[in-house]
Amino acid sequence: MKTKQNQKNRYKFVFGDKPLTLTTDKDNLFMEEVERVAREKYDAIKEKLPQADNETVAILMAINSLSVQLTREIEVDELEKELTELRQKYLDEVKEKASEE
Repeated sequence: MKTKQNQKNRYKFVFGDKPLTLTTDKDNLFMEEVERVAREKYDAIKEKLPQADNETVAILMAINSLSVQLTREIEVDELEKELTELRQKYLDEVKEKASEE
């Protein structure tokens, strides 16, 4: 028996002039939001580069998305490092207080 996590959703929509079907583990509500954001990004690039064809716009969208993703991954890594340091500092303080008692 498949669990909810293992079930795949086939989400269909038209992007530009291309019909697409995405297989995802996300629900339709989430995918509608993804579609909305994609259209906003597409429109923003098309506004700045009206001569760009759909393939160029798609490539620019992908590169922009990867840039955002990488930036966030770096931020998460830095936060995880800071959290590890804070945990260690807290443990050191607890050990020091325990040894003083």
